[in-house]
Amino acid sequence: MMANDTPIYVNNTQIENVEGYIYLGQRYSTRDKTKDKEIQRRITAGWTAFVKHRAIFKGNIGKCLKRQVYNSCILPAMTYVEETWALTTQAKKKLAAAQTKMERSMLNIIYRNSNTNIWVREKTKITDVIEQVRRRKWTWAGQGIQQNRR
Repeated sequence: MMANDTPIYVNNTQIENVEGYIYLGQRYSTRDKTKDKEIQRRITAGWTAFVKHRAIFKGNIGKCLKRQVYNSCILPAMTYVEETWALTTQAKKKLAAAQTKMERSMLNIIYRNSNTNIWVREKTKITDVIEQVRRRKWTWAGQGIQQNRR
């Protein structure tokens, strides 16, 4: 507990002061105002979902099915509640790097191969995570504006 924190009591029981907590799937922090830890949690959630579907991504299955599974299972895990994120350049790079690694894994491409990220994206044709975040953020903002007009 910091020196300037005042203890809070409910029914003569002191409430524990925590640095951060997870509520409805999103991490909140009382000290760290950046979303770096939340973005790292989302990347980890994306990799967890990716590993769960490893048989599809590593199997001899068409790219179309792999793309559908990625866009419907992995991308939502990576972008859950991203409407509230203020994406920094560093956060965008982290999300894009994680997505590119997943795409290369889907195509069984070793990074040492001189295939560019653009070439990989043309092969997989999956939705770009940064574009998904932007699109959903604008949709969310538009819904807020419509509610204010009512």
